[in-house]
Amino acid sequence: MSILGIILSPLGLIWGIIAQVKRWIYDFAGLRQTATLPNIVVGNLSVGGSGKTPTLMWLHSQLLLLGQSPKNIGILSRGYNRKTTGFRWLTNQSTADEIGDEPLEIATAIQAQANTMAVCENRVTGIQTMHRESPSLSMVLLDDGFQHLRLNPTLSILVCDYHKLFTRDWPMPAGRLREFPWAARNANAVLISNCPNTLNPTELQHTKESLLRSMKTWMSLSPTTQKNVAWEQHIGFLSTQTTPPTSPFDTSKTLSTEPIFLVTGIANPQRVLNNLKNDQVVKHHALPDHHRFNQDSVMKITAEFLKIQKTHPNLAVVTTRKDWVKLQYLWPNNVPIFVVSSAVTPLVETQTMIQTLLKQFIHENHIA
Repeated sequence: MSILGIILSPLGLIWGIIAQVKRWIYDFAGLRQTATLPNIVVGNLSVGGSGKTPTLMWLHSQLLLLGQSPKNIGILSRGYNRKTTGFRWLTNQSTADEIGDEPLEIATAIQAQANTMAVCENRVTGIQTMHRESPSLSMVLLDDGFQHLRLNPTLSILVCDYHKLFTRDWPMPAGRLREFPWAARNANAVLISNCPNTLNPTELQHTKESLLRSMKTWMSLSPTTQKNVAWEQHIGFLSTQTTPPTSPFDTSKTLSTEPIFLVTGIANPQRVLNNLKNDQVVKHHALPDHHRFNQDSVMKITAEFLKIQKTHPNLAVVTTRKDWVKLQYLWPNNVPIFVVSSAVTPLVETQTMIQTLLKQFIHENHIA
């Protein structure tokens, strides 16, 4: 922990206690509700950058591999940073201002069917409304709902970053955790994301054992009597790679050796930088996560691009798919742009483990 983290650790302790008390209240007062559709929550204990969105899309692909129809799989998100409130279906005309950038990115990536994706702050209300208005749905995937205590999830999957394991962190503002690490016991499985794809089985096993030892220590500090960790046999590893830069207008057109002007508005841009050649990126225009682009900000970016282009004639802009869903309506035709996205690859036996868990979920909930 940094010196600042040590100074702020008492505030982190208070934050963690408040989060724990909130869980107690929901559990012991019977405030948690079971939705009318079986659901899978994909969440985390830390704030931003753990890879929930690509993990959710990968889980969606695994359900398809198991024979589920895309019209039967719903996806529900809070719709963070949108300008609207309440329940809203995603349509072909939806914008990031209406439903949020991450839901729009997911819908674009999986080519979502009509009446399968929605946003709603209240996840229970969202699921009930989806079930009522779209009877073909047989399950719902929830993006970032681990701390939405009103919902009693059917299956809960926790995602954490390989480089920032939650057992080595502390609640905000001293660290990046939303709760104490022992809250992980509420998950059915843990997926460790952003693993280097060069890790061998021995290194992965060492990471798993280290995580379990640390969690055992945290569990001994837990104020509750429940000591079992539900996910001991359900720890998986995912390598998250960035796809090559591709033209959003012609997917057969890719970027090779041209110098790059990188524009990002995501929580962890370093992952993108790590997958680009260092000598290619002549400028990185880094913006806060969920940045809301407008005409003025795009004009400033393009003016900066044109200035640098004078010394790098073949310069091209590269941005993320999450940013492109917001930029596409504002981007000038005379500035070349390419898009990258995150692709998840399961390591060792992770795919087998997850498919077994999903098969059990499908069987126990009588999903055809």
